[in-house]
Amino acid sequence: MSWRRAFQVGGLMAAILSLASYYIVEAKPEKRSIATPNWYTPSGDVPTFNMIIAGRDIAYCKPGFGPIGLAAEPCKGAERYNGRTDTMMFVRVQPGRLDVMSIPRDTLVNDKYGYHKINASFFDGGQAAMLEAGFTALKDPGAEEPYLQGGVAQLKASAESLLGVGIDYYVVFNVELVEKVIDALGGVNVNLPEAMKYTDRAANLYIDLPAGNSHLDGKKAVGYLRFRHGTGSDYARMDRGKDVIGQLLAKVKSPAAFGLLPTLISGLQNDVITNVTPDLVQKMLASARGLTPHFDTLPTTENNVAGQQIIAGSYLIPNDADIKAKLETVLTQAPTSSDLVLPTSAPTVVNQSGIPGLGEAMADYLKRHGWLSANVITLEPASTPTQIMRRSWGDASSAEFYAKVLGVSVSTPYRYPEGANNIVVFLGKDAGSKYAALALEAKNLVPKP
Repeated sequence: MSWRRAFQVGGLMAAILSLASYYIVEAKPEKRSIATPNWYTPSGDVPTFNMIIAGRDIAYCKPGFGPIGLAAEPCKGAERYNGRTDTMMFVRVQPGRLDVMSIPRDTLVNDKYGYHKINASFFDGGQAAMLEAGFTALKDPGAEEPYLQGGVAQLKASAESLLGVGIDYYVVFNVELVEKVIDALGGVNVNLPEAMKYTDRAANLYIDLPAGNSHLDGKKAVGYLRFRHGTGSDYARMDRGKDVIGQLLAKVKSPAAFGLLPTLISGLQNDVITNVTPDLVQKMLASARGLTPHFDTLPTTENNVAGQQIIAGSYLIPNDADIKAKLETVLTQAPTSSDLVLPTSAPTVVNQSGIPGLGEAMADYLKRHGWLSANVITLEPASTPTQIMRRSWGDASSAEFYAKVLGVSVSTPYRYPEGANNIVVFLGKDAGSKYAALALEAKNLVPKP
């Protein structure tokens, strides 16, 4: 494998294994790297590091127009970088654990450019660096390099200031590429509580998805991920991203996925900036199956407290105390299977697998092992994957325990099952195959007609 090819695979696998919803990478050459961090781990161990992953929205140099439906035209050349990073995630990787924390695009930051939303950091840093280098527009020959260098530097600085932790690696790329990734991995399953309908000709965005279960190809999945309207708005959008990420992780962790690498890489454009190295990816590949994913959202509050705005504008104000508390858990070394703390919070088993009795069989399984008794809620079948859900204030150690013993990820969603405890064992479409023995037990728990 050539060095160039190694960087392609390296960036690609880092993005998938970090599982950002919009992210698939074909890495640029080493000159795009601002700094490659130095780290050391014993042979065979996954390294511990922090990463910021950002998906740039599509920049349109010619918007669509009105009812006649003229198609919007994306920018070409260097001008395609002239956009904001509307999808951002902080990723922490350590032995046994992978944390992905969504950062709302409207989160307020205060830096040398003043108060602004964090989704403008890449743009502000890029513009300033380009002008300082003597260029007036991105289309000027030579302007692209300082723009990208300044953009990732400022994005990294904003994330470090917001989170209070150092960022070792960065991956920034265009959201268009996720469509090819999802198609190559066979699509994703979604369950919508209500239909999604939205048309934005200026942004070339047309969304029409029915309520209930659907299997989406790459194009429809991108619309599903970009939708920002309806209940929950941007928070719900981030939950949808976490759901897709969980499905991609399950696909990538299967041996068959590695045979898809040539398909994933072929046809992707040179449209990513990263300092991820092939050496890092090799260590990640060796330990990917042992990582338990945790998905969460950065704690923020609306820019209105007791009827008073903190600052004029539609910002989300970061809650520093809650951020510190969350990160203390994230930055703590993950427990191994041998030293897991027994659960202190009783879970609710929510059965949306479509298999009658599977919820009761899972509750009985937990009881047989001497863990806390679980109540059961059975709802309409959902195509979303099996996972552990916990409320933002829920018992983190209990969630970690159930995730480890059941072999699933942990998510802190915006939407939470009504009537459930702070910890939920959510049984989705894949639960029947994941827990085949319990599915057989379930047949004996269902009353005979």
